[in-house]
Amino acid sequence: MTRCESIREKLVLYAEGTLEAEECRQVDEHIANCADCNAEAVQIARIQSWLSDPAVFAPEQNLAWQLLPERLAACAGQPMEKRRAWDGLNLLKWACLALPIVGLAIGLVRVFLVPAPVAVTHLPSVTATGNEAFLSRMRTAYAREATAQYLSSCQDLLLDFVSSDKTCAGDRYDVSFEVTRARQLLDEKRMLDAQLQVPEVAHAKALCDELERFLVGLSMSQDCESDAAVRTMEQFIESKQLLFRIDLMQSGIS
Repeated sequence: MTRCESIREKLVLYAEGTLEAEECRQVDEHIANCADCNAEAVQIARIQSWLSDPAVFAPEQNLAWQLLPERLAACAGQPMEKRRAWDGLNLLKWACLALPIVGLAIGLVRVFLVPAPVAVTHLPSVTATGNEAFLSRMRTAYAREATAQYLSSCQDLLLDFVSSDKTCAGDRYDVSFEVTRARQLLDEKRMLDAQLQVPEVAHAKALCDELERFLVGLSMSQDCESDAAVRTMEQFIESKQLLFRIDLMQSGIS
């Protein structure tokens, strides 16, 4: 292992401030004299700062995680091509698409990026295992956040549905808002399926699939629904204990 390879194995721990004092001194000395390793250290620290920003994960109206590429591009100050569908790759993929960075792309180009004609002139051909561990932690953190947000949105919808009023003509329930929201959540569920493959949140898939069944039925309802139809859907919510299970699951993935 070369000196640069040895240092790159420690850059994530260096950025997190968890290296021993002697190892930290060695890294300091090396990156002071090695432009490539210094560039990678700078980019790791920059991406960590983006991912620690709570605004990155904050929901913005609907389909919050579709907005992540634009948010990361804004952090980088560089343009990014608009994408209409989330393809299941993790958050750092978008960061690297937004920034053709010199350092962290060592691991990301091989593992997460779709091949693209990116001009790279002096990247070493080594993937630091420390960086791979960092990427894995970020992927898990994002999957947890996306799943928790989806469950919270479903919980809000269920509560709105069971408290809907008979405000339509003919003593019928006005569920127009809930029908529209159900269709939006079905779109979110299709994008969430990739995140539910992450082992740390895979146990939430059964509940998310059960919620999807309810959302499909609700999305096909009329805006002004009959008492019988509303009671049937309420019985489904109660029989499957959906609200109770959402509470338990949110505690389990937080």
